[in-house]
This record gives sequence, C-alpha cells and structure tokens, in this order.
Amino acid sequence: MVEYKSKHVFWQALVFTVIIFAMGLILGFYLESSRTNEVELRLLGSEVNLLDEQLRGELTGNSNLSCGVSVQSTFAFADKIYGEALKLEEYDLSSKFTKETLLSLHRRYDLLRVLLWTETIKLKDRCGGFHTVVYFFDYLSDDISVKARERFFSNLLTDIKERNAGKVLLIPIASDLDLASIELAMKSYNIVTSPSILIDEEKIVNNVITIEELEKIIFSD
Repeated sequence: MVEYKSKHVFWQALVFTVIIFAMGLILGFYLESSRTNEVELRLLGSEVNLLDEQLRGELTGNSNLSCGVSVQSTFAFADKIYGEALKLEEYDLSSKFTKETLLSLHRRYDLLRVLLWTETIKLKDRCGGFHTVVYFFDYLSDDISVKARERFFSNLLTDIKERNAGKVLLIPIASDLDLASIELAMKSYNIVTSPSILIDEEKIVNNVITIEELEKIIFSD
C-alpha cells in the first residue's frame, strides 16, 4: 500500500511538472510571437511615418496653404515623432527588442527627423515665426562623460521646449548611425562634436549653459 501511494504521488508530481513545463513553453512562444508582431508593427509604422512626412512636406510647402495651418501641422508632427523617440528610449532601457532592431528603428526615425528639419527650413523662409533647435547626440557612445553631457543637454532642451511651446521646434538627431544625409548636414553646418545644439542653422552651442542663457541665444536677432 505504501509503495502504491509513493508511485501515485510520483506520477502526480510528474504530470504536474509536465503541465507546468508545457504551459511555460506555450507562454514563451506567445510572448516571443507577441514581441515579433510588435517589432513588425513598429517597423511598418516607421515606414508609414517616413512616407507621411514626405507627402506632408510637399503639402505644407504649397503656397495655397496658410502659414498658420502649415506651422501648426509641422509642430504637431514634430511632437508626434518626439513622443516616438521617448518610446524608443524606453525600449533601449528595457531590452525589449534586439540591438539590431532598435538600431534599425533609430535610423528610420532619424531619417524622419532630417526630413522634418529640411521642411522646417523652407517653412521658416516662407512664414517665419518660430525657431529650430537641432540637437546632435551620440546614440552608440558608451563614454560616461559623453552620456552625462547628453543627459544635461536633453533635460535642458526638454525644458526649453516646454517653456516655449509653439516658438521652438526641437529636433533631436543621432550623429553616429552611419547615415550619409546626417553626416552631410553636420559638415554643412560645421558640427564637429557631439553633443551639439544648432540653432536656426546659424548658432552652435556645445558648452554647458543655463536655460536663461540658451533662451537668450535662441531669441536674440
């Protein structure tokens, strides 16, 4: 009788273990499938945003549209991709995606921001009324001092953006993702170090300053 009970307990434990193991496999497969689907959706979303920005840039450049409508649309789109950038930062910290996938997403969104930047240059010439602040940073750098400076500038520019809504259009761009368009833009505007801030395609800031000092540089003629 004791032997029978021992065998019974053994088989119960074995069946329970198999069930738990199977459930773990199923859950793992589901999570991996869900993660893959999310990656695909993010990649497709970035493609749609790229096409949308190209078409939107053509439309806002149309002189038949009022400056008010064009500028409002540009700021709204800038806020949208700024929000996407914050999501990518969360993914970077959570290790939710592979490095290769994250790099691909960052490259696509940086191209999107370059398109936005070129559009705003044309829009400023036509309408004026706002300032562009392009922030170049190193995405791939592991240097502690560089990362510290980037955190400082990132917080500073976030405050600038919030304090001057509708007046300052902030465009953060990674400078080290091997994109020819970004490299050419940096050479064109004499950006030689990162992090650096380019204001209205004329003024360059790469030293530690206060928010009041930066606002004075932005809004001075």
